[in-house]
Amino acid sequence: MVLKLNKVRYFEAGLLLAFFLLGLGGILNHAMWRDELNGWLIARDSLSLGDFWHNVRYEGHPLLWYLCLLALNQITSHPLAMQLFHLVLATLAISLFIFYSPFTRLQKLLFCLGYLPIYEYLLISRNYAIGLLFLFAFCWIFPRRKKDYLALSFILALMANTNAYALLISVCLAMALGYEYFFRRFLGFRSQASKLNMGLSIIIFAVGLGLSIIMLFPPADSLLQGGAEQWFWQWDGHRFNQALTRLWNSYILILVPGDSQPWAVGLFAILSTLILSFWLIFLVDRPVIFVFYLLATGVILLFTYLKFLGSPRHYGHLYLILISALWLKTYYQPMALTTKLSHRLPRLQAWVKKRASFCLMIILICQLLAGLVGYIRDLTLPYSASRAVAYYLQEQRLDHNFLVGSEDFAVSPISGYLGQKIYYPESQGLGSFVLFNRQRQGVSQAEILRQIQTLAKFPTVLILNHPLDTQSPGLEFQFLADFKHSFIGNEQYYLYQISPNVSIP
Repeated sequence: MVLKLNKVRYFEAGLLLAFFLLGLGGILNHAMWRDELNGWLIARDSLSLGDFWHNVRYEGHPLLWYLCLLALNQITSHPLAMQLFHLVLATLAISLFIFYSPFTRLQKLLFCLGYLPIYEYLLISRNYAIGLLFLFAFCWIFPRRKKDYLALSFILALMANTNAYALLISVCLAMALGYEYFFRRFLGFRSQASKLNMGLSIIIFAVGLGLSIIMLFPPADSLLQGGAEQWFWQWDGHRFNQALTRLWNSYILILVPGDSQPWAVGLFAILSTLILSFWLIFLVDRPVIFVFYLLATGVILLFTYLKFLGSPRHYGHLYLILISALWLKTYYQPMALTTKLSHRLPRLQAWVKKRASFCLMIILICQLLAGLVGYIRDLTLPYSASRAVAYYLQEQRLDHNFLVGSEDFAVSPISGYLGQKIYYPESQGLGSFVLFNRQRQGVSQAEILRQIQTLAKFPTVLILNHPLDTQSPGLEFQFLADFKHSFIGNEQYYLYQISPNVSIP
């Protein structure tokens, strides 16, 4: 499957180059927000490896992305390094898709310019592009399972340590491999892998899976997404429908109107069920891929219900499951459908197959439109105003003042761009990254001013993500600037210079 020099695929090479250049331009323009920079700050400002381990556990994610950030920080503390590294990861993932996936050129073009590849998993530097890289690497080398499982197990172990959704997908892929192996006679699958190869592969994946699970169990005092305790175990029909609609949102990317309105949620839950049924019927004559698609989609929908309804970057993995299933499907010949359950199933599948390409095109076009909207919006509207604030402070030479910022999590990206710590009233100390634990306490504006007066470090620049509407008789206030041009609503900022009121005896 290696490209030969005398068979250069100009369309694929041009598409990859265009993707990289669009990514580079978008990355250099993108103003990072707190979820991107908090991990970078943990890697930058942790005092030791033990301190890094302690801090990163509050993130609620597996370790691999943060180890990459820690390594990058040994080279430079500038956060642009993280963005360029993320661009490389996204480009590598897309290169595997472009050169090795079985889709048509038009389908490849639409996918690459879709919402997740061109925007969510490219411009925003998180741990999702690295998960996508390992998912596509798995699809690429999947045929090797006939002789060797080691490479696949290593990729699955790495995938499990990127993010929670990739972890769930990796488990479902491993279960699909196991299903194929144990039912190989029925499926007509012949494996030349030795028992030693199988055993080592299982151990490799088990170790990776165990490490990921350890990281996903946060410390006892963690409050991020409710910590380890906040799970939704009771039955709720409306929430169940909300979880189902995430499949519609993931494929079509037209958000359900009125997520709190039962009639709208119920309607789109029905549409989501119909879409899921359509693709299950399409894949039913490839049992291994049918099992993977059903398991992975079901597990993520279950996680969505039990833990976190999420946003597009989270439930977007449902779309990636479909794309991966369609890729992996091409490695199998269709099996004859049994008529024991229903004599109508073969006829129904024939009907579905005639319309599958058209339905996939609808999904890809919706993804393209959403991707272009997201990419263009990021060019014109800063994702966060944090970078603009940091540049303003540096240009006005205000960064040498004593900086106080609240709310801490909203102000933390400013610390990332400034390369220095800011005093956070919520933790009553200098800091950069934010740990969502019980030691962190919310504060009122009056309490912020009281702490400033107690510290008596002047001149002070106060950075708030909401206007100051409280005064203190012992302090003088000078409004400096506001930065309200931002996509993230609570990363718009208001700056004030504070000095002691010398008129008060």
